Amino acid sequence: MAPAPPDLSAKYTVLQLSVISSSSISNRTTSLIAHLKSTPADNKPAIVALHAKAPLANKLISVVEIAKRDVKENGLKVYQYNALGSELVQSAPATKDAANQDAMSDDEAAFEKIEQRSAVRNVPTMITYLSLVPIKELKQAYGYDLSCSTRIISVSC
Repeated sequence: MAPAPPDLSAKYTVLQLSVISSSSISNRTTSLIAHLKSTPADNKPAIVALHAKAPLANKLISVVEIAKRDVKENGLKVYQYNALGSELVQSAPATKDAANQDAMSDDEAAFEKIEQRSAVRNVPTMITYLSLVPIKELKQAYGYDLSCSTRIISVSC
């Protein structure tokens, strides 16, 4: 489990975006780029934090790579910080079909009705932070810094 993300709101303008199945890659990319390039009134550096559960990590990575390519084409340096973690997700019990309910009469003693419980699962998550400035708090929290100017640094977790 990754350490808790540091509170960055005091020193930075943070935009948090969730990547879900209904998220449009182009909309997320546009929002991310607009926030990174914006200059807030309080002159705090902009940071974008993208969050996705494991099944949608590929969509998160696509958004990040498209945005990085666009920002780098404008001659800017992008700093990327990745955090892997997990969260508990409670799934609802499956509903019974009405047809199966009608087919079985209450007089039948062969089957005992069992109350279904919801399951709690630990789902892996990924958070990617992008910024145009290096962020010491994230480097300290997650132990690495990816500078995406002209070189590629491989990180294994």
